[in-house]
Amino acid sequence: MDNVCPTAAPQLIGKYRVLEELGRGGMGTVYKVQDTFLGRFAALKLIAEKYRNDQEAMGRFEREGQTAATLQHPNICAVYETGRWQDLPYIVMELLEGKTLSERIGLGPIGGDQLLRIGIPIVSALEAAHRMGIVHRDIKPANLFVTRSGQMKVLDFGLAKTKRLFSAPVTDDMPTAAMFVTMPGVILGTFAYMSPEQVRGEPVDGRADIYSLGVVFYELLTGKLPVVGISLAPLPRGLSAIIAKMIAPDRNHRFLNATELRQALQDLRDAG
Repeated sequence: MDNVCPTAAPQLIGKYRVLEELGRGGMGTVYKVQDTFLGRFAALKLIAEKYRNDQEAMGRFEREGQTAATLQHPNICAVYETGRWQDLPYIVMELLEGKTLSERIGLGPIGGDQLLRIGIPIVSALEAAHRMGIVHRDIKPANLFVTRSGQMKVLDFGLAKTKRLFSAPVTDDMPTAAMFVTMPGVILGTFAYMSPEQVRGEPVDGRADIYSLGVVFYELLTGKLPVVGISLAPLPRGLSAIIAKMIAPDRNHRFLNATELRQALQDLRDAG
């Protein structure tokens, strides 16, 4: 990825003093910063210079901040504010210390009890987003973070969609009340974790996130991605049926919504 600055990292981005670079991704660079007014430490994501003339990318980046800022949940990374520096948009968010589930997967498979401890908070976060009419559309290990204290955080709502096809409010028993649209045939997301309907470029709802999370669950338990026709019998008792329902190719055969999935996981935990 191109450097955000041609020489070195900026010393100041707006009112934020840059302390160190934390990482680089497809859209930009993340810095550890300190608010010079409040003294608070935070993470600041600045879009890459190469996107300066890409209005679609700039809009998607700013939409990430605007969308995430509407979500207040202990398992969703908090966004403090958004802004522009030298006409490049940035997002200021909660500074997290820990590792992504991508890094955790690299350490080897986990057990069923640990999956429930990880999975239930993630589903709770998705439940809150879906209730507000927001579908993430890019659930994958790199966007799921576990802090040093063990708290789960869902990151990166950059591909989220909030446009409704229906005027009815979102309810637990109405999965089609909030269908979300991208341009027909346009695929956004990470292929290995995308639901079949998302791969086909069709409208998606919260069940697409449920599918993606089912793939993550399977990978956490086995260290591998599921393939068509694979047997789920080796998975821990109880979780095999839940994950099979999460990754059903036909979304009508999946859990109706995140609330139903969370209840199934909690029932399994309580029965253990």
